[in-house]
Amino acid sequence: MPILQGDKINQSDYKQFLGMSKEIVDFRSDNNEEALWTNSMFGGMPAYQISVHYPNNILVQIDKALQLFLPRPIGIIFLYFIGFYILLLSLRLNPHFAFLGALAFGLSTYLFIIIEVGHNTKAHAISYIAPSLAGMIHCFRKENTSLTKMIFGFFLSFLFLGLHLRGNHLQITYYFLFIIFAFWINYMIRAVKLGQIANFIRSTSVFCTAGLLAILINIGSIWSTYEYSKYTTRGMSELKPKSTNQTSGLDKDYATSYSYGMLETFNLLYPNFKGGSSVGKLSEKSSVYEALRTNGISKRDSKSFLEAVPLYFGPQQFTAGPVYIGAVVWLLFFIGFFTLKKPIKWILVVLTLFSFILAWGKYFPLITNLFLDYFPLYNKFRTVSMILVIAEFTVPLLGVLGIYNLWKLDINLSEKKYIVLKSSGLLILSSVFFLLFGNLIFDFQSISDAQFPNWFTKALIKDRVLMYKSDILRSMMFIAIGTGIIYFAIIKSKKQNFKWVYALSILIFLDLWFINKRYFNHSSFVDKNIVEIPFQMQDFDRIIKQDTSIYRVYNLNERLDQGARTSYFHHSLGGYHGAKLGKYQELIDSHISKGNLNVINMLNTKYIITSNQNREPIVQKNESACGNAWFVQQANWVNSADLELMSLNDFEPEKSVIINKKHQTYVGDFSFDKDNIIELTSYRPNKLIYRTQVNTRSLAVFSEIFYPKGWNAYLDGVLVDHIPVNYLLRALMIPEGTSEIVFEFKPKSFFISSKISFVLSCLLILSAIISFLRLFAKKT
Repeated sequence: MPILQGDKINQSDYKQFLGMSKEIVDFRSDNNEEALWTNSMFGGMPAYQISVHYPNNILVQIDKALQLFLPRPIGIIFLYFIGFYILLLSLRLNPHFAFLGALAFGLSTYLFIIIEVGHNTKAHAISYIAPSLAGMIHCFRKENTSLTKMIFGFFLSFLFLGLHLRGNHLQITYYFLFIIFAFWINYMIRAVKLGQIANFIRSTSVFCTAGLLAILINIGSIWSTYEYSKYTTRGMSELKPKSTNQTSGLDKDYATSYSYGMLETFNLLYPNFKGGSSVGKLSEKSSVYEALRTNGISKRDSKSFLEAVPLYFGPQQFTAGPVYIGAVVWLLFFIGFFTLKKPIKWILVVLTLFSFILAWGKYFPLITNLFLDYFPLYNKFRTVSMILVIAEFTVPLLGVLGIYNLWKLDINLSEKKYIVLKSSGLLILSSVFFLLFGNLIFDFQSISDAQFPNWFTKALIKDRVLMYKSDILRSMMFIAIGTGIIYFAIIKSKKQNFKWVYALSILIFLDLWFINKRYFNHSSFVDKNIVEIPFQMQDFDRIIKQDTSIYRVYNLNERLDQGARTSYFHHSLGGYHGAKLGKYQELIDSHISKGNLNVINMLNTKYIITSNQNREPIVQKNESACGNAWFVQQANWVNSADLELMSLNDFEPEKSVIINKKHQTYVGDFSFDKDNIIELTSYRPNKLIYRTQVNTRSLAVFSEIFYPKGWNAYLDGVLVDHIPVNYLLRALMIPEGTSEIVFEFKPKSFFISSKISFVLSCLLILSAIISFLRLFAKKT
């Protein structure tokens, strides 16, 4: 394996992470403390959703141990399997079937695609969904008639919910809550039917307590993220809504921009149903290659193009690959649907359909708009299609429960045969339908095809059609073989012979693994040095780096939201992050992207990277940059945030300042003296020190982003207030004389939470000791 030879996965998002976290990681390494703030991107922002190590949390070490201290991503992949295995054992399945189920879930194609592209926190959070649910199941056992019998369930819930939350992917956690709620409703109905209301209340209390403690042990990241979210693009804007699509979170169009097409849902059964990837690979036998060569494209260029062909023809802007669950797994799902009589069947079926409907997003506006407008926090998340992680969980779960139930069922042989053949028949009929009528249903064209010549598009469509039909036939083949194995097992197998279960496991492995290899293979790995040093310094970087003062850089050669490379070397106006400060995004939209020099100057943009006639990067020095801090002559007062933002079009930042009238009392009277001095004497990401010498009470403006939750201003060691000006900069009143000004980032959410985590870590250890002592006592 490449990873065992020292190679690493060339993850695109991880590369961006290294760019945006460089200043934070370097500061941690040099100072053995957390920066909590970075100035390397978007003018400056909290580091909570970039890179923060929260101290005193024992889950950090437990997580490493559960991953067997394996390197990423092997450790997370192992968690996929072992987590689902734990869940199935908690559901009291035979270990042989639990092994089958673990393979069915852990090999789901999407789970490998997100690792390949670098969505590590998402993969981490998903890996702990199954064992967290196992903890809930132990809490709600019918035989748990006292609190002491629920201790093990409490421990499992506390542990795995804590580990899940430590993954720090709130969108996955949000979707997991739907699963928890569905199971809780089931337990409530069962309690009412059996007259066990008191026991149900007890179980609910124990599980909720475990959940609360799981939150508290991770309170650092949760508190900081909650606090920060109010000021991000996902929070409420101070500006008046300009669109009917605006919500209390993300704009509806933005939130649903990655909606799954309704028919695209069949990707879960046929991997290339919509072409697979937006940057797929083709062979030299393809129609595209033949067309390229026929039209005069060199052999070398043609081969190069085959490495990233726009094969996907679905409605999404871009996709790295399908959410393929597996043809054999779907066969098991339908067997489960027809065999299971327990309420869990309907829980899993409803959750599956629910995830489909919400994944359709803008293509099912009736439900989507209802959730965006009224369902708490739903409008805070982008990429609605991500909710398909629920289906990736429920489909294999119902499938393995179904095949286990079929094995256990004490019914006549003909009825078992009928269930298997009916399940298989539905899938085969679906396959035949799409095979025969696919050309009538789809035109196999993508919006992006318009950029290509007609001869190329025709060849591309031929390849798409071929891939579409090939994968339908492929799924049919696996369904047929799976049906044969199960059918033969029903007729011939003895109760204690599990060879057929392992034959089915091998079939599931072959089905999913070879699809996964399309997106996650040897080419995904590169030399570790390429990963660890993702960007090489260029001549223009060296020119800028000769200036050792503190300033910002504006790179016109890259998008403002795709600027991780610039952030790797410099303090950038751009960056790469899905939750930047909302006010900064509004500044980008209204001014920076439109080249407003007033705004660019007030952000102390000393260097601008552009291109010469040969499209080579060059550096231009901006002599008009306002510097780290300056004194202004006058204040321009406005009544609203809208006017404050709009006024940035027409003002001279080095002379005047735009302030909301609500800060009039703080500002009072001030004057300007050209002999006043203010200079930055010390820089750390989380601590800025200035020296001032003023002859009269003056107003200083700082080219730093105003963020109220943690930034403290000190004047000669005394805590003082500071205010936002120019929409998002900081300003401070300076009294006459010589002073030292210190801005220090000390968020309470970080420092208080470390103490809470320590206490909860001790409690987790105690609950583990009690749980295992009780288990040992029970066995002896």
